[in-house]
Amino acid sequence: MPDNDNLKPCSYFLVRYVPHPEREEFLNIGIFLYGPEERFLDCLFTHDFRRIKRFHPQADLAFLRDLQDHFEQQIQQHEDQLGEFLEGMQQSFSHLIQLAPERRVLAADPQTQMQQLFVSLVGGRQADFPAVDTRMRIRQRFVEALQRAQVFRDKRFERHIPAEPLTHPGDPFRFDFGYRPALAGGKPNGHLKLIHALSLRRDHELASVLATTMGYVRAKQPAELTAIVEAAPAAGDKRADHSFRILADAKIILRPLSQADALARSIRHELGMSFASSN
Repeated sequence: MPDNDNLKPCSYFLVRYVPHPEREEFLNIGIFLYGPEERFLDCLFTHDFRRIKRFHPQADLAFLRDLQDHFEQQIQQHEDQLGEFLEGMQQSFSHLIQLAPERRVLAADPQTQMQQLFVSLVGGRQADFPAVDTRMRIRQRFVEALQRAQVFRDKRFERHIPAEPLTHPGDPFRFDFGYRPALAGGKPNGHLKLIHALSLRRDHELASVLATTMGYVRAKQPAELTAIVEAAPAAGDKRADHSFRILADAKIILRPLSQADALARSIRHELGMSFASSN
């Protein structure tokens, strides 16, 4: 059973397909799950189009197939205003696609909770649960590693760090995490360590932003950035390799998710935390 101390309040919203609103008939086709504490929002949509076709023979299957990719992109674009984005969706969805009223749930792992809710409330076939290849999913998996290492809630480990004080006035960028390693006696040294999640395949523009931003940061103080990515580029994946080269040329450290727990433990050690302590 999950530790109650690690359960986080989340909200979920079922997505309904309503081809004839006047009949008040609908079919659950997807789900959104929102975790405000960890700034997490993700979605899952059904791939069981035979079930949809039985419910509504005239269904536009091409439109329905695109919903997963469409909303993944929307979440990425609105990651700094996730709550506002959800409110806007609730107000704008009123015809073919509707959001059910918000429901609350406690979750130790939002992604796993979302998958379990999908199976029990949406049902049908989901060919494969989406890979951990979006920035939001990669970040969430790293958060879980930080929680296992008891680092995530430590006051010396900062979250959602504005770049403006580190770069120049008006810079809207925010780093996911940052900290200053401790010297003897638990006092921090002057070396800033930043961490940011991204997908090599999906986020080549973000890779360029990170490279440019770190140039400004390093011009003001000693600093390093670690990029948490899904995995090393596969052979022949030119898009991922392009992002990899941008980051490597900017001397940004790349760590795949397979090393997330090792990185979290190393952060704990750098902060001078004892594994017997609690936060």
